[in-house]
Amino acid sequence: MMEFRNIFTMNDWKFKEFAIVILLIQVLMWVVGYFSFNEMHIPIFNDIITLLYLSLVPGVLILRIMKIHKLGNTFTTLLSVGLSILSVLVIGLFMNQVYPLVGIAHPIETIPLLVTFTIYNMLLLVVAYKQDKTYFHHSSSKLNFELLTSNQFLCLCILPLIAIIGAYTLQYDGRNEIQILLLLLICILVLAMAWGYLKKNYFHIAIFSIAISLLYYSVLISNHIWGYDIFFEYQFATYVIKNGIWDYTWPHAYNAMLSVVMYAPIYNKLSGMTLTWILKFIYPFLFSLISIGLYKIFEKRTGGKIAFLAAFFFIAYNGFSYGWMVQMARQQIAEIFLVLLVWLMIDRRIPQNKRKILYLLFGVGLILSHYSVTYLFMFMLLATILTLTIISSRFGNILNTILLKFGAKQKYFGEYFKVEDQTISLPLSLFFIGFIVVYYSLTADSKPIASLFDALKIVSKNVNMIVTSGSINPMLILAGLGVVLIAIIVGYKIFYRISNDINPEDVKAHPFIKEQITKIEQMSLRRKEAIIVGITILAFLHIWWPFKFMNIVSINAHRVILLSVYFILVGFVMNILQPKYLHFTREYNAFAFFNMIILACGLFIPAFRGQLSLQRIYEVTFVVLAPFCIIGLYYISNSALDLIKTTALRTRIGITMKVIGIFLVFFFILNTGLIDYEVGQSSTLPIDNTIDAPIFSQGEYAGVAWFNQYYSNNENNTLFSDAFSNILLYWLNDMHTTNPKNMSDMEPGSYLFLRSNNIEHTSFLYGNGEYIPLDEAISKSSKIYDNGDSQIYRRMTHSW
Repeated sequence: MMEFRNIFTMNDWKFKEFAIVILLIQVLMWVVGYFSFNEMHIPIFNDIITLLYLSLVPGVLILRIMKIHKLGNTFTTLLSVGLSILSVLVIGLFMNQVYPLVGIAHPIETIPLLVTFTIYNMLLLVVAYKQDKTYFHHSSSKLNFELLTSNQFLCLCILPLIAIIGAYTLQYDGRNEIQILLLLLICILVLAMAWGYLKKNYFHIAIFSIAISLLYYSVLISNHIWGYDIFFEYQFATYVIKNGIWDYTWPHAYNAMLSVVMYAPIYNKLSGMTLTWILKFIYPFLFSLISIGLYKIFEKRTGGKIAFLAAFFFIAYNGFSYGWMVQMARQQIAEIFLVLLVWLMIDRRIPQNKRKILYLLFGVGLILSHYSVTYLFMFMLLATILTLTIISSRFGNILNTILLKFGAKQKYFGEYFKVEDQTISLPLSLFFIGFIVVYYSLTADSKPIASLFDALKIVSKNVNMIVTSGSINPMLILAGLGVVLIAIIVGYKIFYRISNDINPEDVKAHPFIKEQITKIEQMSLRRKEAIIVGITILAFLHIWWPFKFMNIVSINAHRVILLSVYFILVGFVMNILQPKYLHFTREYNAFAFFNMIILACGLFIPAFRGQLSLQRIYEVTFVVLAPFCIIGLYYISNSALDLIKTTALRTRIGITMKVIGIFLVFFFILNTGLIDYEVGQSSTLPIDNTIDAPIFSQGEYAGVAWFNQYYSNNENNTLFSDAFSNILLYWLNDMHTTNPKNMSDMEPGSYLFLRSNNIEHTSFLYGNGEYIPLDEAISKSSKIYDNGDSQIYRRMTHSW
């Protein structure tokens, strides 16, 4: 069996070999830096060396310093990437704030960056030598050549290539056959795994191949960035690139996110790669790594097949597969840190003290990357810690007493619930809260903090409307607070009387309750299965009724997501009731519970999902809840099959996996809009380029460039554009625009910019979806520019 050095586990190499590779990358980085400084970009060479230098080298050095070894390819790589990105953010922040004080006015430039990162990496290398010079692990330092040349591996590697070819074919020829072929191949791959044709050794490679393919399938349909938030992120990163320094006072919440304003500009300065392609190629590549991370997290707890299906469920959701995530660079980086935080919560291979250090570092990385995801995570983390602390304290004894009264045969809480070797802790949470307050208050004019309070105000008002129909007397609030205070005082006195640990034999269960519990315990398996299936049928009818033909993307895709939420609920309950079959830690279960709370808030509180976006809520919570969807569907399918026909357990499990595979394929094609396109309905942008969206052609960019030379913001004449053109004109070119609802608002001398969709349909997008006719505006204006994809008009007189 031929083997060679495994770069993914460099931290397990002999130190001499390890140091030689680090020094070689450092030397090559100086070569790349020389090219970049002289504005020469050598494709592939510059990009690969910079990717290794900024996304692997600092992290793997820190792993050697911490003596963290034998984690395998996936987690060694993910930890290295996470630590490297954090290093870039923190070093960049340090340079930005300190170097101007010593006379370096533009610290975010090629030479200062090269010198600083060289010193940083060499210091890490010296410390690593002192700490870990004798370590070597042979087996994890080798890579199997036969595995990499097998037919299944080579077939999996073709998927990203098909995605890239398909995206360019759609962009230049307007043909989507290759895009559709990619989606069908992914479906076939999932079904092949469910039917047992894909070897387990390739599960992690397959899920990574699917993830990176879907990301490039979406992001590469244009040579320019496209979407919404990505334009704002692009502009803030551009300011840093142009000025060589980050203006942390700029009053916009995005400007505080170092995942955009520091990582991308540093990558640009060192590699010479354009900012557009950093956001379109490098960020999605790094983000795709979380798919393989999730698979490995779930595999240890559920087994390979369920882990694969759970990871596929996460990436099949339209927030990932439709292209929503590639429109938000800062969240892509944030989710890398989020997955690492979840992994540290559940894995025990790293000693507790080192896990806590890594948890602190990745928590800081999350805070520096995305404020909304940070707020969600911190709520769930703090709630998890408080819950675990409370139910493992004397309060747990009260719960034990209640359960014993209900017929429980043993104690579960109090000292019996102590979590051994726990990663998360209250001091860590308090540190995160303190860091959030300090950093978000000192940057971007405190806009990240202000956004939190604005959201809380809107959500609380909405909750008040739901609960009280909008009318509540302030005196009732005061009276309520008084009652709560009295209840706390009385409850505190009662607490110490009833919270003592008691012997189960001294507690007599209530006869009626005990009788009902006994009936449930003695209920036949088939009756239990019938109940599960019956409830599922009712849930399905509730979600899918009425059955009629409708827009599948907007309605049925949402319905299948809601059905998957039901499966998550079932899977979580079964995980709690039958913990011996799964291996999730108590930390993970408690954290998952509060993820479900957040998900419920997103589904039932309109203002909550309005402030955070339901897509983001799904995207974040599915990181943790994905395995429960597959577990729930497994129990439901298994029960249904057993009711239909009694078969051997092994046969039934095989059929159940096939059922889950079919459901996920259905879930996937609904979320990608493939069915919609085939039946002639409005689909999704990566397979239907007729959809109007903020994606701009080269001709539209050329029109803006011409007008930028012609027009001045100092003119009193107004520039009118539709909602999407405003992104191109204002955010990318700083030309102030107006988005009119009525074309009669155009005064003499004002300008009108039209993009290709406006020209083709003679309509104008106002706000978030209303199209208004352009006939009046065009008939009363004179065309001053036209390149086929964009037109510019100027209104000449009051009357015609």
